[in-house]
Amino acid sequence: MRNALYAVVLLVTGWVIGWYTHQHFRHEAATPLVSVPAAPTGQPAPVREVPDDVLAPEDEIQQLLFARDYGGAVGFYELLQHQADETAVERARQQLLVHARDLLETRQYRKAEALLQRLLVASWRDVEARILLAELAHGRGEVTAAVEQLYEARGHAWDQETLARLLQRIRGMVDEQVARLQKNASQAGLLELYQRLTQLEPDHAPYFIGLAGAQLELGDVEAARASLELVAQDPDYGVQAASMLASLQQLPDERYEEAAAVPAAEVAGIPLQRRGTHFLVGARPGRGDSLNLLIDTGASMTIVTPAALQRHGIHYMDTGRTGIFSTANGRVSAPVYRIGKLAVGDWEVRQLEIGVLDLGNRTDIDGLLGMNFLRHFQFFIDQNRSSLRLSLRGRDQGVP
Repeated sequence: MRNALYAVVLLVTGWVIGWYTHQHFRHEAATPLVSVPAAPTGQPAPVREVPDDVLAPEDEIQQLLFARDYGGAVGFYELLQHQADETAVERARQQLLVHARDLLETRQYRKAEALLQRLLVASWRDVEARILLAELAHGRGEVTAAVEQLYEARGHAWDQETLARLLQRIRGMVDEQVARLQKNASQAGLLELYQRLTQLEPDHAPYFIGLAGAQLELGDVEAARASLELVAQDPDYGVQAASMLASLQQLPDERYEEAAAVPAAEVAGIPLQRRGTHFLVGARPGRGDSLNLLIDTGASMTIVTPAALQRHGIHYMDTGRTGIFSTANGRVSAPVYRIGKLAVGDWEVRQLEIGVLDLGNRTDIDGLLGMNFLRHFQFFIDQNRSSLRLSLRGRDQGVP
């Protein structure tokens, strides 16, 4: 009897243990911790590859440049500007410049231009990028465009070594272009070149001497006289200008009969205030006080700050347009207004468009006097006397 009882107990215990084990392990098998798809029969299970470490910045840029993805390369450079240290940013910049230089040396001008233009969008004050663009234009035979790029670079340079290097290259390119035009007897070409040069560097008297020579060759004595009178007081080239003015009285050609009747006159200078390497000039928008505008031949449009506009009660008309302006913080959009007139000294321009733009911490100035005012005149900045001389442009210079 006792043996039969043990048998029943063992049977029940075994049944319970078996049932529990079956239920417990059945549920665990149904919910695995990691789901791995079963491998097809006869094939090994796939091994998950661990991704490589992120490429170093220089390797990333090098790959993008090799793939000719210039937008991607410059985009990565912009990313570094916000996220990396200065050393990494400068290494990336040098990679872009070296690649552009290599493209220039192999005369791949389109690719070089595409890269440099993108770089200047990201860093528009990059002097070396502008120098390379100048060399690119020079390689294409576009000397005037090359010189303009060098002057643009000069406006952003600050160290004396770079400034001296830029000026030397500018003078060399100008001399080269003048010699070529003289060899081809292209007086019209010389006139156009010197017109632009006097705008790009209005304090360099030799450009005005060259301009007057081209004007005389083309028979525009009035314009030549005006150009020479602007620099007749220059300490270095005033004697040469005065000699050329005197010679106008003695030329027998009938083209110069008008000149003989008009004595040389001194052009009155408009006082300037020096601000470092730049000059402030007073400009009157109406009957009120003058605005203090910084002369900026690199600015295509005159700029007035919103504070000055309000303070002087300047009447304006909204054109409904906006312009893109270069500032110390990059390129920005600003509204374009039109004012009735703006006068500097005895000279005025009517219905002048202005950009209305805050110039940051420059509280000492009310704006910039740009080329949309200055282009109406022949002008010379006399640095020795801190004065601005203006005269009307000649008949061959497109008086508006």
